[in-house]
Amino acid sequence: MTENVDGIPDSNSKEHPIISLLKNNFSIYTAFVLFIFAISLYIRTVLPYDAVFRGGIVGFAADDAVFHMRLVENLLKNFPHRIWYEVFTLYPSGQTLHFGPLWTYMIAITSLILGVGSPTLELTRTVGAYFPGVFGALVVFPVYFIGKEVFDRRVGLLAAFMIAMMPGQFLSRSVMGFTDHHVGEVFFSTLFLMFFIMALKSVKGINISIDDIQNKNWDKIKRPAIISIFTGIAFGLYILQWCNGVFYGGVVAIFIVLQYIIYHMRGRGVEGLCLVSFITFLSAFPLVIFFVDPMNGFSAGRYSYLHILITLGSAVFFLALGLLSIKMKEKNMEKFYYPLTIAGIYALGLIIAKLFVPSVFSSFQTFFTIFQSREGGGLTIAEAQPPTHQMIFGYASYPNNFGGSYPGIFEFVSTYYIALLAMVAIGALLIFRKWEPEKAMFLIWCFTMFALTTGQNRWFYYYSVNVALLSAFIGIGILDIAGLKDISSRFRNQVSTPRSLQEFLTSDLTRHILSALVVAIVIMVVFLPNFNVASRSTAGGTIGSDYYQWHESLTWMRYNTPDPGLDFDAIYDRPLAGETFQYPDTAYGVMSWWDYGHVITYFAHRIPNANPFQAGIGGGTNHAPGASTFFTAQSEEAADEVLWNLGVNDKPGSRYIVSNAYMAYAILDIMGVWDGHDGGDYRTWAVISGQEQPIFKQYWYTSMEGRLHIFDGDGLKHYRLVHESRANPNTRGGSEEKRCKALYNMLYDGNLQVEDTGYVKIFEFVDGATITGKAPEGTIVKISNSIMTNQGRLFTYTQTATVENGTYSFVVPYSTLGPIPDETNFDTRPTGPYTITAGDVSKTVDVAEQDVLDGGTVTINLE
Repeated sequence: MTENVDGIPDSNSKEHPIISLLKNNFSIYTAFVLFIFAISLYIRTVLPYDAVFRGGIVGFAADDAVFHMRLVENLLKNFPHRIWYEVFTLYPSGQTLHFGPLWTYMIAITSLILGVGSPTLELTRTVGAYFPGVFGALVVFPVYFIGKEVFDRRVGLLAAFMIAMMPGQFLSRSVMGFTDHHVGEVFFSTLFLMFFIMALKSVKGINISIDDIQNKNWDKIKRPAIISIFTGIAFGLYILQWCNGVFYGGVVAIFIVLQYIIYHMRGRGVEGLCLVSFITFLSAFPLVIFFVDPMNGFSAGRYSYLHILITLGSAVFFLALGLLSIKMKEKNMEKFYYPLTIAGIYALGLIIAKLFVPSVFSSFQTFFTIFQSREGGGLTIAEAQPPTHQMIFGYASYPNNFGGSYPGIFEFVSTYYIALLAMVAIGALLIFRKWEPEKAMFLIWCFTMFALTTGQNRWFYYYSVNVALLSAFIGIGILDIAGLKDISSRFRNQVSTPRSLQEFLTSDLTRHILSALVVAIVIMVVFLPNFNVASRSTAGGTIGSDYYQWHESLTWMRYNTPDPGLDFDAIYDRPLAGETFQYPDTAYGVMSWWDYGHVITYFAHRIPNANPFQAGIGGGTNHAPGASTFFTAQSEEAADEVLWNLGVNDKPGSRYIVSNAYMAYAILDIMGVWDGHDGGDYRTWAVISGQEQPIFKQYWYTSMEGRLHIFDGDGLKHYRLVHESRANPNTRGGSEEKRCKALYNMLYDGNLQVEDTGYVKIFEFVDGATITGKAPEGTIVKISNSIMTNQGRLFTYTQTATVENGTYSFVVPYSTLGPIPDETNFDTRPTGPYTITAGDVSKTVDVAEQDVLDGGTVTINLE
């Protein structure tokens, strides 16, 4: 063996296997990425498991997630056909669905595979619950490869590490049970950008010519062509995950047009860019075409001709731009003619669309609305609000993820600001050092997503990916400045045996200690607090604290109310343009706030009047009939009018009203805003017992929601409580019930029982039975009954009337003789007959259920 010279390892010495593994970049980076994936999967699936699978019920997030499961379960009944027009929502019209099919088919097909063709409902729901956690964890792979391709492997690794644990909207939407399409949007959009960046790099420095393409020079074009096909497939899958995903095509198109211009102005060939862009958009087209419905026209919110235009049309457009550049070069035309021609084509296209195809022009206009904040009631939607300071530091900050709890200078080391700094730095590098297409595409993508967050905070679940990558770029830059990159390089060159490893560590001990200290600080600042926050935020699953009250109440509704006469497992055809779906006479609507429409569909198999598609809300300056106008109505008569205005088949639009404590004690003022009211009509601030606190104004209590939920419908003629869930004072709304009632008694001389009542309450809208008879003129007549709920709670129902022309009259909603077959099997009922009192005369009277339903009359004289 020769002697080692100048610290260079002996080439004949046998390298230790552990050292060899450490020096193998591919192996160690692969291991790290898989480890990060495992951590991400653990946070999203293992920690929340007990909260999701509890009490024999799979706990899905209450809004869109349960509706996705509705689509999955229906698809399995009708495979391969999926619902595109839903009759079990938005009574009395039904609604065309905009949800992409990919999420539904992936869950259904996975269930079919695991269930060997016949999956049980339990298996299907289990698969559905796992899907968001698995896809949330999978995001680390495209994030890693984007970081690797745009910068280097270390940036990719740190970015993957950060996105795996970053608290906020991405994490909350990628937890087991949150079976919404959002995490799929992030995965497929990031996958699309990953492949597109790879495709750009695959033609970098190759100098592909038109001859190579015409002569099928596969040595040059095979790799970029294959990567471009995968890019297009990823884009198509993203669009099938979210139909509005065509806007991502617009983001990429901005880069492509800009890059065409740069290449042309610099005299460089555009053939490589032309090949990539053409194949990318062309490859997306076959996936999309199968789901385009001509009835949707050019709608951006439904699969339409616009999706063909964005895929196939863009492919043709980018091919034309490439050929235009080539021909202009051949003719030695002035270079500036090229951007002028592109601008002219764009302007001409807009003019033609505006004049001759206004639907296309309108669809393109709608793209810009995603950058805008909502107005009116729309501004009360939590995810549609512009970001606040707390949202920024709660959702996108990293490591400052405790809702802005770090003061002063520490806020400026959050990744929200680091990401902005990174975008500035990358922009400067592109302008002043070297223009690199992959970095330019990356920067345009990041800036677009940042711009979206300024209008609506919901975009943070997309932007989290960008924040992770941008922050990792800055983080690795700082570590390089600290000398870590140099240490890594020397390690690879000098270490091959355990002895050389020892010599390496002791050769520059101070520097190594400082580097280790930097790494330790990064771990303490980045890993430990975020792992702790992420773990705590996912351990409770995605269900709300009122989930089980809703499940119980709506399951009761499913089995104890009349069948609406529609097959829940069937698929119904969409009505032709200008026509409406013809519901059977047995169908009816269920009025609740729009947040709860999907749980009514899924759990109760009934038809809500409003839903989380923000349909059926009504209100606005015209006070259109809908949920907002009904619940904020200031009289029973006004509320009745709303229901009749929604009606078809000579009956009201709703038979049941479902309320919860959140509606009654937390968001009544928000309902008012949707109906064009001032939120200040409902609440104000006052000093009570030396402490300033919000109080409910009279308008709150006199609203229909207040009359129903707070007062249990006492004194109402056409509304009766038929079922209530258990109380839940440990959730928002429920925690305010006693205070709201105590304030009413104190401020408005009320006599409410200060107690916690059912969190969810179901009321039935009925004709009511008329009780009438003779009584002494001018006498005040009172009718009352004790109502016992299914929870064993007792309250009193009363009405009073003054005798006119020797006659009194009441319309009452409760029957005293119990339910009848094929009607509501109510378990909240009077304890006995009504008591009617006029002066010294008291009599009792029973009321049959049929009289309540048909508006029958019962006569009893009090003379």
